[in-house]
Amino acid sequence: MRRIGGALLAVTGVLACPCHLVVTLPLLAGLLAGTALGNFLTHNPGLVYTGASIYFVGALALGSWFWLSPARGKREADATCSTCAPGIPETPVQEPSPLPADVPAPRR
Repeated sequence: MRRIGGALLAVTGVLACPCHLVVTLPLLAGLLAGTALGNFLTHNPGLVYTGASIYFVGALALGSWFWLSPARGKREADATCSTCAPGIPETPVQEPSPLPADVPAPRR
C-alpha cells in the first residue's frame, strides 16, 4: 500500500506542477464553468498557482519517501533478527544445567 500511495502522490504531484497549469488550469476552469469552483479558479489564478506549487513539492517529497523506502515489516524483521526468515519464529535458547556433567541429577 505504501508503494501505491507513493506512486499516486508522485503522479498527482507531477500533474499539479505549476508549469503544467498553463494548460490544465484553463481546461479545468472550462470544465467547471458555471460552478463556484470554476469561478474561483478563473478569478484567483495566483492562489491556484501557489497552492499547486506547495502541493507539487510536498507530493513529490512524500511520494518518493513512500515509494522508495523499504516496507515497514521488512525493516522491523531485519532489525530484530538478521538471520531469521520472515514468519519463522526463533527457537528458544535452553539454559544450561547448573550441575556439572558428571554429577547425577537428584531423584524425586
